[in-house]
Amino acid sequence: MSTGLRGHCRAIKVLSLGLLAAACAPAVPDEQIFTLTWGKLGMGYGSFVNDRNDCVMAASVVTENAAGRERAMPSVSASRFKDCMRARGWEAAAGGYSAPLGYDVRIVQ
Repeated sequence: MSTGLRGHCRAIKVLSLGLLAAACAPAVPDEQIFTLTWGKLGMGYGSFVNDRNDCVMAASVVTENAAGRERAMPSVSASRFKDCMRARGWEAAAGGYSAPLGYDVRIVQ
């Protein structure tokens, strides 16, 4: 096989693997709701964390991996989470409170 043909074959393999990896990667819809900071007049960080945790629980959904097993990381409905936070009086606000480190969840529609 010539050097030029080997280079093309290698490029095709790399491109194919990249496309396969992109196709298997989970979609991350509306991820910004967990990077938003939330504010509520007169409320402290403890109140935010309590309300956020309650809303994460209320918006939790069961998701499965490709093998049909439940995912280990919690999954949260983005729209249900936002609705819950707003129902408790929290709004997205610059300089507001954000989630504590290590409280990651998987966002789903």
